[in-house]
Amino acid sequence: MIPDFISHYYLPDRQPFLSLSDLKGDLENPVFLEMLNKHKTTPGYNRRYGMKYLEMRSSAESKLKRLFEKKGGTPKRMNPYYFVLGTSEWFRHINSGHKELRVNLKDLPRDSVSVTFPDSFIAMTAKGKDYYEKVYFIDELKELVNLHGLPRNERPETYEKYWLGDFEEYIEVQVWDDGVVEPFKRQWLRQQDTR
Repeated sequence: MIPDFISHYYLPDRQPFLSLSDLKGDLENPVFLEMLNKHKTTPGYNRRYGMKYLEMRSSAESKLKRLFEKKGGTPKRMNPYYFVLGTSEWFRHINSGHKELRVNLKDLPRDSVSVTFPDSFIAMTAKGKDYYEKVYFIDELKELVNLHGLPRNERPETYEKYWLGDFEEYIEVQVWDDGVVEPFKRQWLRQQDTR
């Protein structure tokens, strides 16, 4: 059964919907440098970034945006906010203490939400795969699931060298509209003010 919501995971000490793609200064940006080395100082933090990550990510996001526009989508941002369809045990546990926000599918604007299987970076770069350069609208989820099935949604025993895998652990949903996430950002800021 196809889930009727999407989830966004974020670090417990950070605001939701922060994106390395929004950083200025690229490799010299202190936030990127912190994230690049965070696994060395924070137990339970398993995410890894290489020095070419921002360049490769920018290229993949540009291609994704181009393909989505060619399909008829109208993104309202240069780069998307990332979600998974339903929940993802794989993604939830890549970092200890991940927080989760959910948005109902019915609350998503069709023209500014794209979907890929699996992770969009892989879908935009894995030339030998049948999902290479395939982008879907949210109302085409049934077609996508018929082709690829729903992921197992299991937590791995280890994240050792996970970046060498194919990321076929979740269906990714990309939201290209600030209007979808702004209420959650405001709610998070209000919660910080009351602490």
